[in-house]
Amino acid sequence: MATTLLTPAQNRFLQLTQPALALPELTRVLPLLREHPTVKDTSDFLTRSAREIIMEQRVDWLVTGSLAWKLLARLPYAINPSEKRTDWHHCALCHKPVRYEYHVVLRATDHEILVGSECVKKFMSDEMQYLMAITTEDNFHAVAQYDALTDHYPVVPEILWTKDALPNLPQQHRRRQRWVHNGTKSTVTGYLRHHSQTLPDAQLAPYLTEYDQLQAANRDAAAAVAVQAQAKRQREQDLAAKEEQAAWEAANAAQSTAERQLRDSADYRQYLAAVAGLLTQHLTLAVFKQELAAIKMPEALRKLVNSYQLGVMATEFARTGQIKAARLQIVPRYLVADLNRITRRLAAQRQRDWDDDVFNAAVGFDLTAAERQERLTHLQQTWEGRQLPATVYPQLLTLKEQLTTGQSLPAGWPTALVKAFQQRLARQPATGWVPARKNHVTPRQLRQLVHGGDDLKTITTAYHRLYALPAATEAVTLSALHQYYLRMKDQREGRSNTTQRLVDQLLKSQD
Repeated sequence: MATTLLTPAQNRFLQLTQPALALPELTRVLPLLREHPTVKDTSDFLTRSAREIIMEQRVDWLVTGSLAWKLLARLPYAINPSEKRTDWHHCALCHKPVRYEYHVVLRATDHEILVGSECVKKFMSDEMQYLMAITTEDNFHAVAQYDALTDHYPVVPEILWTKDALPNLPQQHRRRQRWVHNGTKSTVTGYLRHHSQTLPDAQLAPYLTEYDQLQAANRDAAAAVAVQAQAKRQREQDLAAKEEQAAWEAANAAQSTAERQLRDSADYRQYLAAVAGLLTQHLTLAVFKQELAAIKMPEALRKLVNSYQLGVMATEFARTGQIKAARLQIVPRYLVADLNRITRRLAAQRQRDWDDDVFNAAVGFDLTAAERQERLTHLQQTWEGRQLPATVYPQLLTLKEQLTTGQSLPAGWPTALVKAFQQRLARQPATGWVPARKNHVTPRQLRQLVHGGDDLKTITTAYHRLYALPAATEAVTLSALHQYYLRMKDQREGRSNTTQRLVDQLLKSQD
């Protein structure tokens, strides 16, 4: 039997609320919602991913959306004087004619809609229903008074309506919290039931003072929980490192000669590197298998692993960020460990490269507004870019100007992004801006570098501006650049063969 995931009224509510939510997954399925008023779990227009998103998140969307609306203070409700249904206005959600009109406004955009009493009960928050009852029964001006009260005491809505406002508060303080809640609600209710322009400052004072103390206790408890969580994470990381090391040692100890030869072979390493490169792209399973089929598998691996098993590993890595393949017992453990190590290393390098690129697009490079927009748009479309809230990217466009004027990074950024930017900002000179330097370079990037200049000094300067490689690798890279320019100069001067003969003679003289 089909299950209705979204009724037409719920659908319209989400469409009207979406501008205030900016939820990426809701934005993704919104075109489907606009085209199809009723959404069922058997609807043929739903893709598998869209069906899963709606089934998993629709309740959260509706709950979060209910908090985005408030009663309109200047006209919270009205009763149509006509007895004829044809003269009544229609509810913006259920589209039925309603005589008792409630006017609500989207907090973020000030967009006003008319909603019937039944839809108010279904879709709106506890706060709004509380105000609706007082407004209709006792005091038409209750909403305006409530707005004035909460503007002066912003913590009041938190006390009254946020059930998890103090999530870390120790149990022994819960009785005090209930006292604060009940006293605050009683005081606010008494104030709202009568038309008044005087705030109940004296009556609220003891409850707000007590709540300040509860907030301090909650912060202290949260800090203690964070310390414990950090210690636990460290223990888990240490244990995981020990287990990984033990797995390596056990795998090495158990290796047969054939296994050792396989793991040392270039074909094995190249194949695992190619598969790991696909895994770090977080492709859909179908696309992953399609790309996997184009990679030639060494004959020695065909009896050890197949595309189904690699698909299971791809799903596991996409979900957890590592590969254990615990339920694939027939896959050699050394192969799983090798693929896990290579994939995690490549994923970490890919994330660092993305962090470097987004920092340089926003701050490091001297770009025009159009160039910065183009680069950030491209970075947003990558898998790493899609992990960030969409609201971050407009802030990145103007970040350089803000930092130049001494402002700090925007509040609300994900912790990982803040850490990445702080690390790169810490390496900036006292004046001016320089790019974040990458810790590796590819032949393709070097070709782009040498095509940008005619002399070694210019290219070397550009290289040091963009890259900071380990010492041994950097020595090889600079040597290669030097030899490249020497050979190009020999070619231009028509002396390549003469130079090579002399080099060969010099090398022979060392024998």
